[in-house]
Amino acid sequence: MNRGNPFNALSFKAPVEATKYTECAMTKKKRRSFRGAKVYQMAFANLGRNKKKTVLVVTSLALSVTLLNVLCSFVGGFDTEKYISQQTCADFIVSSTDYFRYNDADEYISEEIITEIQENTSETVSGSGYMTDMTTMVWMDTEQYKKIAVPYLGEEKLEEELEYYEKRGSEIKTPTILEGLDDALFEKVTVMDGELAPLFDENTHAIAIRVQTDDYGNVDHIECYPKVGDTLTMTYQRVYVIDSRTGGLADPATPEEYVELKEEEPREVDYTVCALVTVPYGMTFRYSGLGYDTILPAERMREDSGAEVIRKFYLFDTPDMEAENAAERYLADLTAGDTSTLMYESKASIRSEFEQFQNMYFLLGGVLCAIIGLVGILNFFNAIMTGILARKREFAVLQSVGMTNRQLKQMLVQEGLFYTAGSVVVAFLLSLVCGPLSGDMMEKMFWFCTYHFTILPVIAMLPVFAVLGCLIPAVLYQAGSRQSIVERLREAE
Repeated sequence: MNRGNPFNALSFKAPVEATKYTECAMTKKKRRSFRGAKVYQMAFANLGRNKKKTVLVVTSLALSVTLLNVLCSFVGGFDTEKYISQQTCADFIVSSTDYFRYNDADEYISEEIITEIQENTSETVSGSGYMTDMTTMVWMDTEQYKKIAVPYLGEEKLEEELEYYEKRGSEIKTPTILEGLDDALFEKVTVMDGELAPLFDENTHAIAIRVQTDDYGNVDHIECYPKVGDTLTMTYQRVYVIDSRTGGLADPATPEEYVELKEEEPREVDYTVCALVTVPYGMTFRYSGLGYDTILPAERMREDSGAEVIRKFYLFDTPDMEAENAAERYLADLTAGDTSTLMYESKASIRSEFEQFQNMYFLLGGVLCAIIGLVGILNFFNAIMTGILARKREFAVLQSVGMTNRQLKQMLVQEGLFYTAGSVVVAFLLSLVCGPLSGDMMEKMFWFCTYHFTILPVIAMLPVFAVLGCLIPAVLYQAGSRQSIVERLREAE
């Protein structure tokens, strides 16, 4: 019956169709090799035995390298000069502790201190910023003021405050911050619209409006500012807080019921807006109001207000790095000690703070890369070790038919190298894809970041992976090959 069934099945086939079932008809003649299988071919074929394990090991190793590459691109893209240029506009800014801590004072830095600094430092551009001791107010369109103030106060509180403001038609009188600058400092001012030349024309009354920008230099709410050529009426008025009992100036010990506000006759000046400008943060009063922030030359501010001006800070640039280092040492000694009322800000100190910030990101990212890399190495170690244990009988059989220890170790080492080489290739491809995407995201998140594509971390990991691919398989095989071939065959049985 066993012999009859095949013949019965074939009896229903046509003769031509029956030829397809002959073993010799469709068998391709195989080429006989006299050199035997290559070791690297055997190693590469072994990776395909468990494809899931191979993909897991290669992916885990590749992710750690890809993350390291993205981290280096991110931290390396931190632009120190871009950060410094927005944080300060001079090599050194010197003033009292009240200025840097936003406190009011009758004097911030004296002329004698500035003279002493000039005698002990080499300077190129230098100058000061000033304020007047008078109250400055400006007539401002009510609707424009609401657009500026609503995000900070809310509509309900804004309406309450507007009840106390002096009104004139569609305008209200609001406080303004007026800053005077020495002529030399105007070269550090960026003009967004208009020009600065009218500020220095004695026959005109021109004023510049300082606009607020975001971290990327874009003007916020440009529609809220007056246009170049508009007229702006500013009021200068001296206001005293007096003791009603004596008529003299009040002091902190004066009881509240005797404190009175005395106002002198206001002085109004009509200005023409000549420019909308941005002023570096380090060259301002370091705070802003809800009204317009205005800029005038210091001498013009003194003439128009009819009062003396108060110097807020002194800044200067140095000609070279040697002069900058010498000035840094001098100012450090000048401001040292608990009794000193002076402070200074320098590019060197800001650069040091930024480097600490950069190192923090690199440290945290490096720890994360190390953790993921350790997981990948453990997966690689586990793959090699389980492969050796699972193929112990196979290795013994191969050695029994003539494969040497050296060839077997070479096969395992090449398996490890295939793992690591595959990881590097995958990491390279992932870096090509993820690098530009993460770069665009980082530039949007951090204004001081300038992305530069790099593949150097992947290349730097090549020798590390080569060592791992050779060392781990060799050590594991050496530890498991202490038994003889016969003992391993018996153990496997």
